[in-house]
Amino acid sequence: MSIITFPSEFGLQVMGQQFGEQRFDLSFGSGDTGAQQHRVLAPPRWTCGLTAEQLLEAPAAAAWRRLVLSLQGRVNQLAVSDLLNHVPRGTARGNWVAQSGALPGAMGMWVAMGGDQVYRTLLEGDWIGVGQDAAGPARQLLHVQADTAADGAGNAYVQFVQPLRIAVQAGAAVVWDRPTCLMRQTGTARGWSSSQGFQGGFSLDLMESWE
Repeated sequence: MSIITFPSEFGLQVMGQQFGEQRFDLSFGSGDTGAQQHRVLAPPRWTCGLTAEQLLEAPAAAAWRRLVLSLQGRVNQLAVSDLLNHVPRGTARGNWVAQSGALPGAMGMWVAMGGDQVYRTLLEGDWIGVGQDAAGPARQLLHVQADTAADGAGNAYVQFVQPLRIAVQAGAAVVWDRPTCLMRQTGTARGWSSSQGFQGGFSLDLMESWE
């Protein structure tokens, strides 16, 4: 099993990316009253669809074929980021670390952004990542849920989803530049078409998979 980096290794021409969430909630319903209850059965997973430009010349088509075939069906993982929002809209930059530890299930943590980032911001909709060097469940892509700003010491409390799967230790790196999660294809069959000197029809349907 290998981790394929996207898109820096390939330089792909991408027409669209569809990001989403697959939940695994358990629902109960009363046959007498119609009342319903819902609870989390398993951790949610990010989903992603990638679609190529419709008419690709030979070099661009070759890059897509290489990516599709490199995944070897569901064997290998693709490290996926949000291609549109690859850096925060907020103003905070620098080298970030977890200011204090955070337990599994946490949906927020203190981030030490550095003394030169005082009062700089991280905005809702930005992405951060933890465990970005990991090949298992510790690697997470986290969606910022509320605006925040670093305090006078350069620390900010960041609220996010999804909940942490693995504890984050104090001092662990927090990545803001193209953070990723690991995904696998949801199916095993992929193809493309050729017409009048062009190729097209390349696409990938992916779901987060850290196993």
